[in-house]
Amino acid sequence: MKHRFSKRKRFLVFFIGIVLAGLGVALSTRPGLGTSPISSLPYVVTFLTPLTLGMTTVGINLLFMLMQIAILRSRFPWTRLGQIPTLFAFGFFIDFGMWLSSFYIPQSYPLRLLEELLGCGLLATGIALQLIANISYMPGDGFVRTVSDEYKIPFGTAKVCFDVSIVLMAILLSLCCFRTISGIREGTILAAVLVGFLIRTLQQPLRFVKRQLVKA
Repeated sequence: MKHRFSKRKRFLVFFIGIVLAGLGVALSTRPGLGTSPISSLPYVVTFLTPLTLGMTTVGINLLFMLMQIAILRSRFPWTRLGQIPTLFAFGFFIDFGMWLSSFYIPQSYPLRLLEELLGCGLLATGIALQLIANISYMPGDGFVRTVSDEYKIPFGTAKVCFDVSIVLMAILLSLCCFRTISGIREGTILAAVLVGFLIRTLQQPLRFVKRQLVKA
């Protein structure tokens, strides 16, 4: 039996997912233990420019959008431009989360690690809600999907290769500019492992959210 889903409820769940994901990136970055793989390159760029993490995230993800267009050309579905407002909202809530978390920055390592874990949890929950709402996705994920579809590569494999490539570019940029690795630490590895695991784990508990999306 097919269900009809309320568009208004889907947008609400999607918006909540964007908010939580943005706050999650901020909380997992603020302790100074590294950040998530997809945010590692934008984070290193913040050390080189006066731009905020939200701004650099928007800028780099717009490049991923252009790369989708370059690969698909005339076959690019213009409905994917819906990724752009999603991206700007995500960037805004990253910066909002960075501002909120600036009022208390823990000094002890256990508390910093706890904040890192909390950030990973929020990021995973936000992404899980976005998947449930199925409205749009980030340009980075859009690029991975494009590569996966065009070159017949399993999405999971393409995603891992993409994340590894982003981290390697961040490391290379950091080494070239600072002669050391900045912004990439144990928290990056932790986020790479933990966020994906939590997204899969949350699928079952969050099924009640999907049931709420069904029109009465």
